[in-house]
Amino acid sequence: MPELIVARPGLLTTVQDLGRPGWGRFGVSSSGAMDTVALRIANRLVGNAEGAAGLEVTAVGPELEFRGQMVFAIGGGNLSPTLDGEPIEPWRAYRADDGAVLAFGARRQGARCVLAVAGGLVARTVFGSAATDLEAGLGGIEGRRVRKGDVLEVGVAERQKDLRTAHPVVLHVYADPFVLRLLPAEGGDVEAPVLDAFCSARWRVSERSNRMGFRLDGPALPHGTGEMLSEPIPPGTVQLPPGGGPILLMADRPTVGGYPRLGTVIGADLSKAAQLWVGHTVRFTTVSLAQARDALKALEAAMAMAVPR
Repeated sequence: MPELIVARPGLLTTVQDLGRPGWGRFGVSSSGAMDTVALRIANRLVGNAEGAAGLEVTAVGPELEFRGQMVFAIGGGNLSPTLDGEPIEPWRAYRADDGAVLAFGARRQGARCVLAVAGGLVARTVFGSAATDLEAGLGGIEGRRVRKGDVLEVGVAERQKDLRTAHPVVLHVYADPFVLRLLPAEGGDVEAPVLDAFCSARWRVSERSNRMGFRLDGPALPHGTGEMLSEPIPPGTVQLPPGGGPILLMADRPTVGGYPRLGTVIGADLSKAAQLWVGHTVRFTTVSLAQARDALKALEAAMAMAVPR
């Protein structure tokens, strides 16, 4: 079986797929790739199903040795990947020979990328998914990040004659200026002036951020002191905890929360949000439910154009 050998693990490299939705009522986070657009496109480029397991690479990438010839692709942020020392680019497929080495360098754009290999990574599934949930210790490689010396098994894939490149339309998903569209919370969690103040400000991603959520540093916002009943929270929810800055909840978020909600980043912008890193600045703008649906339709149309099935 083809394999990937981890020579260096990088800062935070984990096995991820599209996650385990539907288990939230049992307290199980959906987890999965932070940037689902990157995973889906990279998998398409190598001939996999969109949800096949790959490696999510965060900020400082690993060094991997290919055991056996295989086709791979990288989607998402640009972390200066090289193949046997030669620079390569995201959003296109490459063929690696047996013994070839994939490495990463400086972070040039974004914060995270996804490595997909033809045949997908073979990993133990939990609740129907191989996604690594670090907090719960589920999925991937014993529920943890990859380590030096790990051997990652790769599924068997048919040999591909043509190496595909994604259409540049996919880059519009990540286009500047870095403004995320927000669907305001229903039920009056916060008063309108608070939401207006949030959307008028420029926020900085705090170093106290991880796959569960991004803490945002910026101006103080007024908030209520009363307790709220906990309720289900989707990815992209922006909470306003007492005594602290807003929190943008991401892939490994808890399944319920009791802090007031400012709103939810729309599904079409979650992959863009996944490219935020410590020190990055971001702003928010409110949209209607109809606009959020139109944005998601536009995203799916762009992805269909980027790599036709």
